[in-house]
Amino acid sequence: MSNTASHTPLPDHPEAIRFPLMELPLVGFLLAFMAGSMNAWTFANAETFATVQSGNVVQIGYWLIQGNWDKFMAPFLSVIAFGIGSAICGAIMTNLLSHHRIVTRAILFLEFLILAVLIWLVWKGEHNVLMIAYTVSFIAGMQGNAFHKSHGMLYGNVAVTFVVQMAFNFLIQSFFNKKGINGEPNLMWAGIFFLVLLGFAGGGAIGFFIDRFVTAGALILPALIALILIVIVWRDHDRHQRVDTLPGGNFA
Repeated sequence: MSNTASHTPLPDHPEAIRFPLMELPLVGFLLAFMAGSMNAWTFANAETFATVQSGNVVQIGYWLIQGNWDKFMAPFLSVIAFGIGSAICGAIMTNLLSHHRIVTRAILFLEFLILAVLIWLVWKGEHNVLMIAYTVSFIAGMQGNAFHKSHGMLYGNVAVTFVVQMAFNFLIQSFFNKKGINGEPNLMWAGIFFLVLLGFAGGGAIGFFIDRFVTAGALILPALIALILIVIVWRDHDRHQRVDTLPGGNFA
């Protein structure tokens, strides 16, 4: 009898086929960790947020009323940079998808490349802190537009307020109904959002800590994570596994 059948690889688990790599909870955690670490650098060095634009918008209104234009411009331009990053990312994704190309690999590589340049500039010591912060916001805008899904729904890897809201919403819903979106447990969804929050907080805390001892440490961390994700994406694509996030962002 031939041993061919015994060496036939098992098919992927249905869940692995249904939900792509970039929607796995662990990947969501890593993306949030990147965002938290980038925030650690911009907040410590430029007093702006890279991803938490609600904080920047509040600062815009506050400094506008105070008439402090120097303080006003930093958060204002951070918001604009974030928006431009999101817009350019949208254009890149549209172009790649129209040619049936993988989006994830290109966006992650671009994130890594820009972060590498910023790290080099900070190491040289010949940089404008605010320009670095604006560029980090640009990167965050790209990341938020490209990778903000879990099971086809938004989970906000660069939006903390949204994540807090959803984490506690699904937690309380689990007391009334065990099953929620896609027939999956509400408690599981609460866990996904709390995991993302842990990524934000962990990225911020570790980013702050490392930056005290390593120049541009809070930027090196997200660059390394982007590089690791690029390698994983390359490997999974070679296995013909779905990589890009699914379209849509509904909660029902």
